[in-house]
Amino acid sequence: MKIKNNTIDIIALSSSLICAVHCAAIPLILSFSSLSSLHFLGNKYIEGTFISFGLFFILISLWPSYIKTHQNVKPLVYAIFGFLFVVLGRLNLSELFEVINIVIGASLIAFAHYTNWKLLKSKKCYKH
Repeated sequence: MKIKNNTIDIIALSSSLICAVHCAAIPLILSFSSLSSLHFLGNKYIEGTFISFGLFFILISLWPSYIKTHQNVKPLVYAIFGFLFVVLGRLNLSELFEVINIVIGASLIAFAHYTNWKLLKSKKCYKH
């Protein structure tokens, strides 16, 4: 069974948006004392898993689409800048700095997958 890149891009876009919401909401959720038992959501392993999935989806979706189909570098550039923001956020300079950079980074990665999906859907990319 072969999975189409369109499907992978939709999954990747969704996971990147979930990551952005996760990174933006966790500090707010944990600040409420009655919800302090949810501290496991801020676990570095969960965050590392999100980052790993993002890199995995770039390798199985954006790169092959670029090479085989559309040769448009925009999705890759968006993804690279997104990961640069994520890496900046992981420097742990302050909590606000981390949240802002990781949310921007995850949003850029989601936008990269959206752009790739749109390029794959465009008529110029369909091979007849």
